[in-house]
Amino acid sequence: MASITKLGKGKQPARAIDFVDPTDDRKRKRIRLGIVQHRDAVEAKHRIEKLLTARVLNQSIDSETAMWLSGVSDEIHERIVRAGLCEPREPKQTSPGLADWITRYLEQRAPEIAVGSLQRIRQTGNRLEDHFGSARPLDSIFAADAKAWRADMLIEGLAEATARLHCRNAKSIFNEAVEQELIEKSPMAKLKSGSVAANRDRFVSEEETRQLLETAPSLDWRVLIGLARLAGLRIPSESHILTWDKVDWERRRLTVFAPKTGQTRVVPIVPELYALLSEAWDRAPDGATKLLTLSRNNLHRNFAIIIERAGLTVWPDMWQTLRRSAETMFAMQYPQHVVSGWIGHSVQVSLKHYVQTPDSVFEAAAALPVLRAAVTRRIDGNRSQLAETEERWKSSSAHKKSQQPFEATGFMKVGGAGIEPATPGFSILCSTN
Repeated sequence: MASITKLGKGKQPARAIDFVDPTDDRKRKRIRLGIVQHRDAVEAKHRIEKLLTARVLNQSIDSETAMWLSGVSDEIHERIVRAGLCEPREPKQTSPGLADWITRYLEQRAPEIAVGSLQRIRQTGNRLEDHFGSARPLDSIFAADAKAWRADMLIEGLAEATARLHCRNAKSIFNEAVEQELIEKSPMAKLKSGSVAANRDRFVSEEETRQLLETAPSLDWRVLIGLARLAGLRIPSESHILTWDKVDWERRRLTVFAPKTGQTRVVPIVPELYALLSEAWDRAPDGATKLLTLSRNNLHRNFAIIIERAGLTVWPDMWQTLRRSAETMFAMQYPQHVVSGWIGHSVQVSLKHYVQTPDSVFEAAAALPVLRAAVTRRIDGNRSQLAETEERWKSSSAHKKSQQPFEATGFMKVGGAGIEPATPGFSILCSTN
């Protein structure tokens, strides 16, 4: 029914399949294959004969032929279509450009995530667009491109933790594209994106906290520092939306809403913070609702000035360090699951990013003679137990009887050899040897 035709000379000429189509006035038709191996041309001839037979008999093609047809290039498939042996392929869904998709993604996520998180994803989107170009189709970005993007962020000077944050956001952006079948797989899938454990070397002690409170230029600043160091609030997202109706003066509890997580938690008001809040309440004007009237602007810069004026060296992550120090203070006195609830995250996050071991703990442990104390307690305990046992024995009836002669009790005296006869062959003739 069909034949293989060489189109030219040489060892590897182009080939074509020629056949007569009975359904089209027996016209001779040709499907060019290009330069292919002879065995591939034989396979193509066999499949085209199958397609022609199915067309003549108005039958469905077999699964193997259908699989072969789906695997040929668009160019060859189009030639088979022009020969009248199959239907055109459905047009492929075009992959959207990077900027268009990021805009759509942010619009879809906006109702379900916090504003701050949305802003951070937008920042990641800006970095992706700057690197790849706004019009770059999603399906033209591959794993090697993603690795180069990550490497460029580190070369630019971004911290590893920041680069991982952008990688996490990029994974979310591309994973959603996979879910919506816009691309087959995410090029960002294998990028390192796990959160990096925080640098927890800095612990703000009680004495340093007092220095900061004494140096603070206003009551609002003292309250703000107290909320961070004594209650572990996030600054300014949680502190600046606090209202007076969230303070339970009787039970000394503070109800805190976290915009970051959308969750509400209750935090104990320790005595030092209670004193600060009481003073602020007394000074608050009638009808005041907010705890703080301090502006959010320049909080980091102004706090750095306060730290220096207190005679301390400015530390990284200034407000976050106060929050970590607050959790550490709580964790040294209360169960960790309780403390994590007060601070507003899981126990795993606490242990990885927050809880510290202050120098004071090491110093206290080093000054405690644990072994000597334990041995002393054991010796004293044994002496006490022996004395108590001896007193009980002296007061017992058995002890009193033991003081009487054996003749009086009706028992026979026992010689040194014991009750049992001597065992021969031993140096000491005693059954207990």
